[in-house]
Amino acid sequence: MGTQSEASSTERMVLARLLLTRLHDIIASKHASESIVIDISIEDDVIKVGQRVTPPSVYLDHWALLDFSEDEKLGTRLTEAIEARNGTLTLSWLNLLEYSKITDELQARKAEGLFERNMPRLFFIDIQPFRVISREDAFLSGGPKVPPHGNDALLREFASMKPASPTSVHPFSTNNLFRYSQDAEFASRYEVLADTAINRIEAMREEVSTDPSFESIVRRLPSGPAIEAGTRYVIRELLRTMLLNKEMKITRNHAIDLLHAVVPVSYCDFVLLDRNWEAQVAQMRTRVSASGMSFPIAKVFSRKANGVERFLNELDAK
Repeated sequence: MGTQSEASSTERMVLARLLLTRLHDIIASKHASESIVIDISIEDDVIKVGQRVTPPSVYLDHWALLDFSEDEKLGTRLTEAIEARNGTLTLSWLNLLEYSKITDELQARKAEGLFERNMPRLFFIDIQPFRVISREDAFLSGGPKVPPHGNDALLREFASMKPASPTSVHPFSTNNLFRYSQDAEFASRYEVLADTAINRIEAMREEVSTDPSFESIVRRLPSGPAIEAGTRYVIRELLRTMLLNKEMKITRNHAIDLLHAVVPVSYCDFVLLDRNWEAQVAQMRTRVSASGMSFPIAKVFSRKANGVERFLNELDAK
């Protein structure tokens, strides 16, 4: 008789092959293989899950995720626009963490529903800037040719989610993905993440105030070698106001908003952020242009000046 682990391994292989068959059916039925950005494969009896981005890619800050998941019409417009353009909706670990502050579980279920309706046009993005920059350096040095901004850990967590219905034949499911954020431990991780970011920012502010040469670096226009993704320049520019404004009290909201901004602005086509960060990205774009540098910067929208409608109109454009 085989062991339980052998049986489990066999079951996973059978499931993976069924999922592969269903995925191929979806591709054939929609005639849109270029829109499938999450895929499953089997290599040497090992299940592999991978992801890629197809433009235009969209990232939603917490308020935007709430708006698009709570408002059925907005959510439908977003989903239909992404599908029409074979685009990608991105999701970060920080999106999940932000839901740890929400007491209404129905809001988490609605957020899951929004991402469920966009499957398989999803990409799990890593919002830790320095980790992404490290992968960019490895990529440029001949390392693994994988998206530096991909969050493989979150992708694997997603791949382990069971469908809402045992009879579901959909290859992927976001069912219960946001439920983990309701755990008290998850909420504490949110606070630790924010406080760690604040401590790093405060350390740099201290260096600015005590080291004139560092202050000069912060104040001058960005400069450096041409690079495909400007994450290292984006974080410097978006930190600039915090570092130079000594009267500004850095809060957890500032820290979390910074993390929502840096990597998505560096890699996505459209990002929805608070109005303050929309203004900061606009200022950064001006400074980057003045420096003569060129690297991708997302189009950023907020609620200001009917920003959600303007975003949807641009996303709808073909």
